[in-house]
Amino acid sequence: MELTRKIAIGILPWAAFNLLLHFTPPRYLVLVWLLLIASQLILGWRALREGNPVAIVALALFLGLFANGYTGILPWANDYASTLCYAALAVTALATVLLRAPFTASQGRRYVPQEFWQHPNFIRINQHLSLAWAVTFALNGVLMTLSHSWPLSSQLACYVSLAAAIVFSDRYPASARQRAAQLAEQAMRNRVQFPVAG
Repeated sequence: MELTRKIAIGILPWAAFNLLLHFTPPRYLVLVWLLLIASQLILGWRALREGNPVAIVALALFLGLFANGYTGILPWANDYASTLCYAALAVTALATVLLRAPFTASQGRRYVPQEFWQHPNFIRINQHLSLAWAVTFALNGVLMTLSHSWPLSSQLACYVSLAAAIVFSDRYPASARQRAAQLAEQAMRNRVQFPVAG
């Protein structure tokens, strides 16, 4: 049930965002953008306060796209808003991996005691999670580029990839910790069976 709730929370805002942008009459688009920015602030406040780079970039994108939608300086940005968002999030997520400061660590720290935050296993798990999200964002950027030709198919594919990333994020940490514990136990047994000569 918890995983279903996570998937719903992870996908419903994007679905609402896309539906509202595609079907809202132009005179109400400003209101839609204001609601989107407000929801980003409310739902992402903790991540923003923690300095999560993906949350910061997402808010900056929404503010920039809102300003652009209002001023019309870059008309093409309105047509490819979702693609731009996903591309920027992919680059940001990948940068956190390359800098060995994975953005998912900020959420991981909520559940892991502070003494483990610098542990190689904690960092490795979050590197893998952040990389998975970078790939998901990049894939969705490509899918949204195709949405002009195949709107329904590309939207559904985006939601499926988001759901897969959420499931991976939910299941992978426990699986990786269990595997690391098994390897450590095996190494300890091997050390006992074959003691190193002093």
